[in-house]
Amino acid sequence: MPAARQRNFWEKTAPVAVKIKLKRLGKIRAPYYRIVVADARTKRDGRAIEEIGKYHPKAEPSFIEVNSERAQHWLSVGAQPTDPVRKIFEITGDWQKFKGLPGAEGTLKMAAPKEDRKEIFAAAVKENMGDSTPAPKGKGRSAAAKDSEATAEKSGKAAAKDTGSAKAESAKAESPKAESAKAEKPAKAKADQQDKAKSGAAGDAESGAAEDAKDDAKAKDTAKDSTAKDSTAKDSTAKETAAKETAAKETAAKDSTAKDSTAKASGAAKGGTTKDSTAKDSAAKDSAAKDSAAKESNAKDAPDAAEESAAQPEAVAADAESASGD
Repeated sequence: MPAARQRNFWEKTAPVAVKIKLKRLGKIRAPYYRIVVADARTKRDGRAIEEIGKYHPKAEPSFIEVNSERAQHWLSVGAQPTDPVRKIFEITGDWQKFKGLPGAEGTLKMAAPKEDRKEIFAAAVKENMGDSTPAPKGKGRSAAAKDSEATAEKSGKAAAKDTGSAKAESAKAESPKAESAKAEKPAKAKADQQDKAKSGAAGDAESGAAEDAKDDAKAKDTAKDSTAKDSTAKDSTAKETAAKETAAKETAAKDSTAKDSTAKASGAAKGGTTKDSTAKDSAAKDSAAKDSAAKESNAKDAPDAAEESAAQPEAVAADAESASGD
């Protein structure tokens, strides 16, 4: 084909739609957005041309921040905002400004500024301490504070002198009245003593009756307490006697069992001793029989031995004679 008729369709140039939209960020159920200018063909969180604002719907009130200058630029060159972005621009007043409508100031609500932590702490300390905080001492005190203290001391001394002189004058003026008052005091004191004596007698009577009533009540309470204690003591003695009886029964049963066991043991011991004694008697009898047999044999052998002993000298004499004859 000739070169003039070649066409490259992939190089076709078409107008690109630019939109101002929201790019989502954040975790699940906690989103926040960026107001971006991007190609309409890109995905929601894809590549953007420019970022012109922020939107955090979870804050109270919602946080909205828009770069008004860049928003007016992109609107003027034909970028189309999405519906959520157009609502945001209406709140900030950028859409009214672009269209020339009234209300360009917008209705954006701003969060109250946060108080400084140091200021909050200082206010709390003042509330707790009140106005009774002592003045600083030493080098920390200013010259003005020292001057104010000196003037306060001087004024206090002057006021004390003035009050002292005023009191002296009033005392002088009232001296005649004081003398008359002194004269009237003894009479009033006697009348007061009589009234006190009467009232004291009546009070003593009332107090005596009240004390008697209290004593009666105490006596009744003590009687009740003593009866209760007696009943408890009886119950305790009955329990102790029952315990002693059961212990005695148990000891008697143990003693009876011990006696039976000792009787059995003694019977067995007696049987063994009888057997031993019979064995000893039989052994003694055998030994006596052996002794008697030995004695009889000795008695029989005694005459034979005497005869032998008598024959031995005769044999010796015969041997001697034979030897001399030789």
